[in-house]
Amino acid sequence: MKAMISTDMKRMNRKIVFDIVRKKRSVTRVELSELTGMSGPSIMAIVNEFIEKGILTVTGKKNGSVGRSPVTMIFNPDVMMSIGIEFEGNNLSAGLVNLDGEIRFQTMAKVPSSFGDSFFEALCRSIDKLTGILEKEGLTYSGIGFGIPGVVNPDERIVNFAPYIGVLEPLDISEQIRQLEERYKKPVFIENDVNASAIGEYYVRQSSEETPDILYISIGAGIGAGVILDGQLRRGGRGMCGEIGYSLRDISGVVSRKQTGWLEEHISYETLCRNFEEYQMSGKVNEEMTAYVTAILCPFIVNLVNTLDINQVVIGGQLMLNGGNALLQAIRDCVSQLTLSEVEVRSCTTEYSGVMGSALMASNRLWNTIL
Repeated sequence: MKAMISTDMKRMNRKIVFDIVRKKRSVTRVELSELTGMSGPSIMAIVNEFIEKGILTVTGKKNGSVGRSPVTMIFNPDVMMSIGIEFEGNNLSAGLVNLDGEIRFQTMAKVPSSFGDSFFEALCRSIDKLTGILEKEGLTYSGIGFGIPGVVNPDERIVNFAPYIGVLEPLDISEQIRQLEERYKKPVFIENDVNASAIGEYYVRQSSEETPDILYISIGAGIGAGVILDGQLRRGGRGMCGEIGYSLRDISGVVSRKQTGWLEEHISYETLCRNFEEYQMSGKVNEEMTAYVTAILCPFIVNLVNTLDINQVVIGGQLMLNGGNALLQAIRDCVSQLTLSEVEVRSCTTEYSGVMGSALMASNRLWNTIL
């Protein structure tokens, strides 16, 4: 029992140091000892192990110190990379992503919009293409993260429902995931696609700021949210946290797993194209459409912000890419008028947040493999 406790303590200490160097990027042994409260010998042992594993790289002396200059070490984000997969409509993107959220290589393809043998065959072709590139570059990866546009049970590997890809009843995809793991000899993790994006945005932002809570909203073919509270993804007991597409304006709405919800119906890509010809023809978001989106979307953002006391909202998806700064600023102005406290409204750190987030979701499930 004592040996188990000692092992757990060592693993916890390594994780503490790992989280610090991942965020600070550049550190010395003295700084690590001061930040963690660990003894010099304990820090020395962990640092030496991290250098040997490639987690840290020695870069030289730190400037400005008196006497013997401490050795500076920098974090290596490429020490663990994973493949992230984003699936929306008929589009599938797969990319190799490091711990900074940087997409090193990426491939995109058209795929069937429903989960069947044809889809998984197309998925394998995309992964094969990407792994072929990695082999030529001499690179490897630790796992595969797969973002699915629907309510999923990641542990049971079940898609409970996902109307946009034709899943109206619970669908067990554990056998397909097992086959992927057997084929690529890597662990595969599934998650709701917007939850995965929220995870990615959270970890990328953590490298430069304290961000305990994030409300992430994606507006593409449909709309969904991912909620990070105190650094943890809030999934909910039934995996439905963030399904804001089913939000209602009044009691006249109909809620059914077999169709999209009121909010999603009014702000989906299909609806916007139907109501705004210019958007359908060129993807341009004009002033009229900006006003429409802002009026529909902002009350729901504000209700969540006021209820959960979240101070940062990140908005992504194709609509935000098309709308740009004008749409973002309109949402900012509206939210600021309706919230009780100051709230930051930002755009995504990358155009491919689903790829980045799915990969980082996998890497963060596997961090113990390198510690």
